[in-house]
Order: sequence, then structure tokens, then C-alpha cells
Amino acid sequence: MRDRVKKALLLLALGITVNIALAFIKLYVGLASNSLTIMLDSINSFFDIITCFVTVLAFCVLLRFKSESAPYGYGRSEYLASFVVAVVSCVVGGLFFIRSLNRMAMPEPVWFGVESCVLISVTIPIKLGVGLFYHFANKKLRSKALDAIALDSYLDTAITSATLVSFVISSRVDYAVDAIVGMVLSVVIIVFAVKMVVDSVKAVVSGDVPKDAAERIKDAASKLPCVESVDSVVIHDYGYGEKIAAICVKVKRGVSMEDFDAQRQELFQSVVADLNEEYTPELQLVPKLSQEDNATPYDQNVSCEQDEATETDAE
Repeated sequence: MRDRVKKALLLLALGITVNIALAFIKLYVGLASNSLTIMLDSINSFFDIITCFVTVLAFCVLLRFKSESAPYGYGRSEYLASFVVAVVSCVVGGLFFIRSLNRMAMPEPVWFGVESCVLISVTIPIKLGVGLFYHFANKKLRSKALDAIALDSYLDTAITSATLVSFVISSRVDYAVDAIVGMVLSVVIIVFAVKMVVDSVKAVVSGDVPKDAAERIKDAASKLPCVESVDSVVIHDYGYGEKIAAICVKVKRGVSMEDFDAQRQELFQSVVADLNEEYTPELQLVPKLSQEDNATPYDQNVSCEQDEATETDAE
């Protein structure tokens, strides 16, 4: 876990360095050319720096040791960081739109220059490379926050490309092209950002678990020879590496604890291989009693309802 955090912090440090360079290049070009879209693009890059720092803080929290108040760690801080990235994107989109409306009402000249055009062109493949870098590195790290930053990098690449087109057209068309393109870009940013906010809120509230994960775990558990039926599957998500599947089962009579423990390990391996997730299945043993005999084969007079009530009290 700590190695994963260190790798993520290294990625973020590289991303912050690149974003600082891009932000100042765009700011210089925007001020020199009086291009609204380029200046807004530079502001967007400065916001990217802020979101990277927020994500760094989230990963630093993961370095804290588990405690009584947080027995499963602080993994959900990554989900919170992805939420912050999404909200910042929404704010940037709103600022884009308001500033573009102002420019539409009061058009200003844009001064085209070959040097400015070249500088903006260079930033496009660099930002695309940053997005791809995050995307492929995150295949192993599997971080919701890094995934949001990668998506934001792709969006920035599209924004800068449209900004460059707007800059070139503005030099040839005597109209508020700058403002129109700025409004279109702001709407695109807001749409993508809202989707990111919704996904992030779902992760913060209910965890980042596949929709069919519980059903697939239930199917895997029901196939075990010692299991008569599966009453419920509840997945608790505490972040990367801390996803716990509590499986409430009824066990066939005559099954020994040794057999059950062996099959529980078999279920664990099956679930990990099937879901490609780091779940730690926890089977709450509930033997099925016959009507004639109230004794359990393990002297554990347990029921699913009792387990669920205990879990509710603990929460």
C-alpha cells in the first residue's frame, strides 16, 4: 500500500511540474495576444495545479496508520479527491461561460502572432502525453482520483486544440469568434464535469464497487459444496485494498469446520480472480437447522438476522 502511495505521489509531482510550465506559457500567450480563450485556458491549467495538490494531500492521508477510529484506513480520501477535481472543473466551466458572455457583449481585438501560435501548439501534445501517462500508470494503481485527473487532462487537450483554432480564426474574422468558442468550450467542460461529480459522489457515498459484484459473489458462494444457500451479500468499500464482502450463508449439516475453512479460501480466490478487485471476503457462518434438532453442528446458534442486527449496532 505504501509503495502504491509513493508511486502516485511521484506521478502527481511530475503532473504538477508540467502543469505549472503549461499554465505560464498559456498566460504569457494570452496576455500578449489578448485572446480570451487562451487566458481562460491558462486559468484552467492553474486550477489543475490546485487539484493535483489536493490529490497529493489525499494520498498523504493514506500514509497514516490504521487506528481504532479508522480500523480500515483512510482509503476513501481518494474518492473525496476525485470529487474535488470534478467540482473545480465545474467552477472553471462556469467562469469560462461568464467571461465569454462579457467578451461577447464587449468584443475586443485579438493580436495574432506566429510565435504565440507555435507555443500553444506545443502544449497540446504535452498535455495529451500527461493524460496518457496518468491513464496507463493508473492501470496498476487503480485510483479514482488519478482517473479523474487523467480524464481532465484529455478534456484540457481538447480545450487547448479548440483554443488554437479560435485563435487562428480570430485573426481573419472580424467578429467575436473568441467569445463564441469560449462559450462552447465552457458548456463542454460543465457537461463532463457534472458527470464526474455524479460519479465521484456515488463513490464517496456508496463506494466504488461494480454493480454486479454482489450478485457474482453470491453465485460463487452458492456453488461451494458446503453451502446450502446464500442469504445475503453486503460489500463494504473502505478504499483501495479495503473492500470487504460479508457473506451470510446457510451451511449443509455434517460439514466440518476444516472443510468449511478450506472452501472459504477457495471462494476468496475465486472472487478475486473473477472481479479483479482486492476484496477480502468475510463469511459469517450460519448453519441451517433441522426442525427436529435445535443444535447446530458447530455450537454456534447464529442467524442472518442476528448478524445484520449486530452489524447495524456496530455502525
